[in-house]
Amino acid sequence: MAVVLPSGPKGQSLALGLTLVLAALVWLGAVAPALDWFADRQETLRRQRALAYRMSELVRTLPALRAAVAAQGGQQPGALLAGGTDPLAAAALQQRLDELATASGVRIGSEEILPAQAEGDFRAIAVRVTLAAPWRSVVALLQAMAKADVPMMPDDMQLRGPPRNAADASLPIDARFTVTAYRAAAAEAR
Repeated sequence: MAVVLPSGPKGQSLALGLTLVLAALVWLGAVAPALDWFADRQETLRRQRALAYRMSELVRTLPALRAAVAAQGGQQPGALLAGGTDPLAAAALQQRLDELATASGVRIGSEEILPAQAEGDFRAIAVRVTLAAPWRSVVALLQAMAKADVPMMPDDMQLRGPPRNAADASLPIDARFTVTAYRAAAAEAR
């Protein structure tokens, strides 16, 4: 049995339709993915160039930073907790935290010393704090911790405030967070 193909205008329409379908399949199967891959690769290269430029700008500032560190004697004074052991450093952290809280108008409800953790040449000393104070006072405490001579980092923060419809901004919020500071691990070996 022989297949009879249409001829004339019907045949031309069929041939044109098959050509368009074949062209669409080639576009969707090969050309469009290649163009997408090319665009993705261009974006990746753009990001890599921007990162390289930013890093080269940072490298350019390195001599000035090294000179500043050398002028300070090699280490920023007070950047680490004092104390030859973890309990002494934790007590120093608690005392400093109490001073900052008092200066910020916050009364700390409870403090719990957490086990110290070794992190390279440093020991992470952490204290879990619970308090109730107005929002502005809590923010003032967090700012004071960030600007302290021994930087303290809050983590695992949980806040519980008054109902939304409370109009009094001085209502206390309950806050619970962990404060971490570092001390030199070599200090314990002395």
